[in-house]
This record gives sequence, C-alpha cells and structure tokens, in this order.
Amino acid sequence: MGINAQMNEHPSLQALRDPGRYRFYSLSDEDGEYAAAALAEHEDALELHLEVLRFGPATVRALRADVEELKAMARALGKTRIVGLRVEPGQTADARWPKFTRLFGFSGQRVLQVAELRLD
Repeated sequence: MGINAQMNEHPSLQALRDPGRYRFYSLSDEDGEYAAAALAEHEDALELHLEVLRFGPATVRALRADVEELKAMARALGKTRIVGLRVEPGQTADARWPKFTRLFGFSGQRVLQVAELRLD
C-alpha cells in the first residue's frame, strides 16, 4: 500500500515521456492500484502529475494519506511546494480539477494551455 516506484509509466501518463526527468509511481490501497503519478524535481518544487484510476470514498482516504507521504518526500528534498499539473488532451479544461485539488489542500488553481510542435 502507499506510493511505490515503477520502472515504466502508466499508459495514461505517456505524454510525459522525457527520459531522466520524471519518476513514475503507482499509488495503491488495500483494493489495489487507485492512481498513477509522475514526479519531477525543480529547484524549489516537486512537480506532480496524477491520474486517478478509481474513485470513491476509500480512494479519497488513501490519497489523503499518500499526499502526506508526498509532502514528507518534498520536504526531505528541500522543496517548498508541490505543484500539481494535469495533462488534458484537446482544448477544454477539466472543470472538476479545482474542486478535486482543493480536497487535498492545493490552492492557486490556474489554467495553463500548452501546444507542442514536434520536430522530426
């Protein structure tokens, strides 16, 4: 249970493929995996991408405990904040994101739009 490192990212986080930048994790509780996460370090922050795979009260309880573990991890690395990011394909932001993140103590929600120009 808790946060476990994985060698390969969850398929839902494949857009974050950047060798050496992200570490990928599986978050689980007594019922199995409930979320996948990718973490990257910045000078003063831990960047968090989270994909919740199962919803419900038990998932919220498990995620609250795992957020505490992430906070301890960030503090141990000397970070002053965790920045949660969501990759939402397309052109519409997920309206549920602000409410969801506030459940776990995040604030300062914003919309960031990104476009990618691949150079092949």
